[in-house]
Amino acid sequence: MSATQSSLRSIDNIRSEFPATKKYIYMDVANQGLISRTTLGSFEKHLQNRLSGVNDELFQLREVERTRARFGSFIGADANEIAITKNASEGINILANAFDWKAGDNVILCPQLEHANNILPWLQIRKKFCIELRTVESVDGSFPVEAAINSIDRSTRIVALSTVTMVPGYRTMMRPISDACRSNGTFLLADGTQSVGILDTNVDDLGVDGLSVSTVKGLMGLYGSGFLYCRRDWAEQLEPAYLTRFSIDLGDAPESAPILDIPKLRAGSPRFDVGHYNFPGLIAVDSSIHQLAEIGTDVIDAHVTKLAERLSQGLMEMGLPVCHSSGGHQPGSIVAVGDVGTALGKAEPAPMVRELHNFLLERNVAVSVRRGLLRFSLHVYNTSNEVDQVLDFSSAWLKKA
Repeated sequence: MSATQSSLRSIDNIRSEFPATKKYIYMDVANQGLISRTTLGSFEKHLQNRLSGVNDELFQLREVERTRARFGSFIGADANEIAITKNASEGINILANAFDWKAGDNVILCPQLEHANNILPWLQIRKKFCIELRTVESVDGSFPVEAAINSIDRSTRIVALSTVTMVPGYRTMMRPISDACRSNGTFLLADGTQSVGILDTNVDDLGVDGLSVSTVKGLMGLYGSGFLYCRRDWAEQLEPAYLTRFSIDLGDAPESAPILDIPKLRAGSPRFDVGHYNFPGLIAVDSSIHQLAEIGTDVIDAHVTKLAERLSQGLMEMGLPVCHSSGGHQPGSIVAVGDVGTALGKAEPAPMVRELHNFLLERNVAVSVRRGLLRFSLHVYNTSNEVDQVLDFSSAWLKKA
């Protein structure tokens, strides 16, 4: 049996790991991913130790470093290019506040497509340091690659975007932007929360300098845990806004050793680690990354994009307004229904979006409404049979409406 056949069989078998799929057609990973039975069981021993008064801190600190390395490998990075965070929002803020800003610097952003947590840090940086926030206009719901590149100049310090937008959920065409940033010495920072774990996401292929991720969505982990990738040569140039025990290098000195002066920072991105670690969250995501890696991110990518295309095509054939990119952006794992102008603040939400959403919820189809669009988001545990059921439900709603 080939590796691909073996991986596809793993996809067929993995649904038993997710009890929620017995009750729901769960197409809402862009909101919150499901956790597996294996992930649930992974941190039981740690919690039992806490219950029993057993201190396993030293063991868990070693496990943190294993998880750091596992995530690095998962996205094609080295362990020393990974910082441990609480979520994608913290990672973005960490990098935003690590730069030595000067009045006249600028950041390029498309606020129409970003989550609030990839907008607010830049508004604060603008207020604190009198920088310019250069906003570019979305093109039919896609990231405006050409406009962003044309906006880069010698004062552009950062281009901030998402590998996959929250809604309408298109993949961003990263390489042209990366090439422009590299040639200008500009930092390319991406929120990877809607791609990592679902779509094949490799930092070298994307050409990003920073990638911030929460574990609660595609990585099938818990809230309050995340990772920040920062390319090693950039990390060595940046100064963390906060210093804690785990961001400095004390050599062989114990954690409780007195500190009378600022020691040297840890090499690479671990200098951005803040405070103690969320052990249960990291134990959980270590387990889930292992499961995802066993199947293969390329196989998962092919699986979910095929399902998304089937869903998108079926909904369009029955006359529903499915968002689609006209800018050459690759399809991903998200299908959005409604007027894309609603998400961009250019149109009022259509009543049919909320009506179809409620109709599907009544039939145990878990989906979300975001910025006036009905969002279906798929992962490894979804099947073609589920897609067909959703199409049947949607057709029934149309006939009823």
